[in-house]
Amino acid sequence: MKKIIAGVIGCGSIARFHFAGLEKADVTIKWVCDISREAANKWAEKFKATYTSNYMDIINDPETDLISVTSFSSTHKEICMSAIHARKAVICEKTLTENADDSLAIVKAAEKAQTIFYTSYMKRFIPAFEQAKALMPSLGKIISTHIRAYQCWGDLWTKAPDNDFFGKKSGKSIVMKKYGGGILVCGGSHILDLICFFLGRPVKVWASMYKPDYLDFDIQTAAMFETNNGIVHYEALAHPLHKIGFLRDGWDERMEINGTNGRLEIYSAEWSSFEHKVSLLIHYDNTTGTSTEYRYSPVSPFERAITFFCNNIRKGKQGNQSRITGYEVDELISHVKKSAKTGNALPIKWRI
Repeated sequence: MKKIIAGVIGCGSIARFHFAGLEKADVTIKWVCDISREAANKWAEKFKATYTSNYMDIINDPETDLISVTSFSSTHKEICMSAIHARKAVICEKTLTENADDSLAIVKAAEKAQTIFYTSYMKRFIPAFEQAKALMPSLGKIISTHIRAYQCWGDLWTKAPDNDFFGKKSGKSIVMKKYGGGILVCGGSHILDLICFFLGRPVKVWASMYKPDYLDFDIQTAAMFETNNGIVHYEALAHPLHKIGFLRDGWDERMEINGTNGRLEIYSAEWSSFEHKVSLLIHYDNTTGTSTEYRYSPVSPFERAITFFCNNIRKGKQGNQSRITGYEVDELISHVKKSAKTGNALPIKWRI
């Protein structure tokens, strides 16, 4: 089977997880691209790859099969559309874009061209979530779900931070410049993907968002989603509490799914600490009255996700993760924002 040849566009902090995943999947990294040569140099040296500051050099290379997009979300549309037009396979870091319209345009183009396209929502590949998905049928009728992402961002609740990352001294915070949003986008987008993964697309939403006047992004977003598998209670929260969460490290991300026959509780570890922190799944079976804990050795969900994507690319097929995953999350983000702005519950208008 032909070895995949890839180019990586964007060599910032998130890229290290994608490089590790591509290496684990036995992919040849031929190109690295970044506007900063300094950021790209270590990866070019490690993989003996060619550096370019122009991503079209990679897309126009007939030998390159896969484009890995790890640049800022504001750049994704132009890069992804060019790669799809060139009939390249794409693995794109989340969020797919900064708005649902652009994400829709990308996935429609990929669907029309029938090219392989993934948005890398890697939390689906955390073993505890995979096992929970397999156990879903044992729960019977799903009646209620609680899901949340509580992340320790420091004290943003009482004062403006004295830094450019969260502060807006220069007119716009770095978190907005780089990621296009606050806790809803940075932390909550993964959780929205998990709602779709476990329960299907929501059909209605009522939401609330909190953004202090001294910040340009939200630090709390809460919503109630109606799905065909019950009500979902959702919250994304940036907080200052350093020792909460099941590992007492400030990270408190959990999902609880209740059915007529049992319950699943999933506690996930911090996304960037998977080398030594593990997630936990607890399955309660109402028939036997027993609870079973599932604990796993530390593992990279990025590597597991990218290996899955690359195995399908080798086979020339999309596999069981849809091209439209990234659009689904961005459409939910759009509806959450609209509901919070108007104060009204809204039906979710899916466009594909």
